Amino acid sequence: MRWMGRLFMFFLVVCVMTILQLLITITHISQNAHQVRYNGNDNNFTAFTGITIVPSASPINQLVRECDKEYDSLLGIPQYVLDTNCSDCKDFMCKSFLFKGTNQSLFVRAQAFMKKHPKVKLPDQDFVDLASNCTEFKKSRGYHLEPINAEEASYPIAFNILLHTDLEQVEKLLRAIYRPQNIYCIHVDAKSPKTLHDGVRAVVNCFENVFIASKLEHIVYAGFSRLQADINCMHDLVQSSVPWKYLLNLAGLSFPLVTNAELVKVAKIYNGMNDIEGITRHILRSRFENEWTEVNGKQMKKTGRKNPKPPHDMDIVRGSAYGMFSREFVEFILNDQKAQDFLQWSKKTYSPDEHYWATLHHTWYNPHLHTPGGYSGYPDSKPWLAVYAAWGGRDKCAGMLKRGVCIFGIGDLQQLLKHREMFANKFYLSYQPLALECMENWIEYKTRCPVPFDEDYYKNIPFIKSKWKFW
Repeated sequence: MRWMGRLFMFFLVVCVMTILQLLITITHISQNAHQVRYNGNDNNFTAFTGITIVPSASPINQLVRECDKEYDSLLGIPQYVLDTNCSDCKDFMCKSFLFKGTNQSLFVRAQAFMKKHPKVKLPDQDFVDLASNCTEFKKSRGYHLEPINAEEASYPIAFNILLHTDLEQVEKLLRAIYRPQNIYCIHVDAKSPKTLHDGVRAVVNCFENVFIASKLEHIVYAGFSRLQADINCMHDLVQSSVPWKYLLNLAGLSFPLVTNAELVKVAKIYNGMNDIEGITRHILRSRFENEWTEVNGKQMKKTGRKNPKPPHDMDIVRGSAYGMFSREFVEFILNDQKAQDFLQWSKKTYSPDEHYWATLHHTWYNPHLHTPGGYSGYPDSKPWLAVYAAWGGRDKCAGMLKRGVCIFGIGDLQQLLKHREMFANKFYLSYQPLALECMENWIEYKTRCPVPFDEDYYKNIPFIKSKWKFW
């Protein structure tokens, strides 16, 4: 019978310890989380005092955390709404447009509001005066003049930004991605108005690590000049003293989906591998089998002649004009003879920026190139995460379509927050400006108050899984 008494005492001690641990946990939650309740919906949290709903790509029902009230205001009513003195817009808060659980009638009202109150864009020339006092300009515009943490401070990234219009929107992009350790090359279309060139020059002069490309191209849509503009910036960037490790080329109308700190985490996981789209099922052969030329600096036309086959027995792979390139890949592009011969051949093709990076990168078809950071798997089988664009007929678009590409609106924000890509293209500041301002505020909020970031997803994508190693 003695053993039964000992067994009873053992279970009693275990129960007491379990109850004490439970009480400690409940007390901790009460003190630090202020009564968070999950309501059972995969995309919904109900949060109380001081708790901000934080989405993640998949699933959203992860950590709900408390952040400083100073930064929580970023997810409140956008400045664009406040400037109108609208008395019926107190529920027009960014958190309502960004997170699930919002009544659709709010989106309808917001769209009507934006039509009634169109965004008045800041003229490009105004930036000459705004940036005349650089200290005040950087302070008033909210630039991050110090690295957010030690990890991003030690990992500089390079950016190409191509623009031909709308400096106000491009300056928002620059502000969102700016860090003092990074370096930025701005290419302004040579045929853009003088007011745009003057405004860009004024902004650039306020930063030691932002510069205008040394050679500017007269860019023709789908012409070789578009690709050459990126190449020009790459030439300038490799000659800089900044030891950048990755380069992203961006359209002026794109905007980040991740913070710079999150981008650094992804780049370190990539560890020298490139992130470049690859498409082989719809090659669009007429773009390169026929000879094309830029006409009068305005449009592309066929010459009626055929192009020779690509040099060095290359097989063409189609992809995006944008990517995330390792420094070794960029240096390969600029210095390798095969890459240079391919660049010359591409001069007489249509939209060469949509096959140049992709063909060089995908060594499944071109193993003889020995491309640094190249992908040896089947091109169509992997995700491409540098830039997200929604195409009409394939992807959801709550905004409007232009040339088959979605211009994102407020109805797209909740889907965008689920995406794993680094950037989204395109936003128009003049179209549903609440969309861009709320995305801008969300990135700033995440910068100030970091949220959980799923690094494991990137470690397990096809072109990384077998290559990734611990840092």
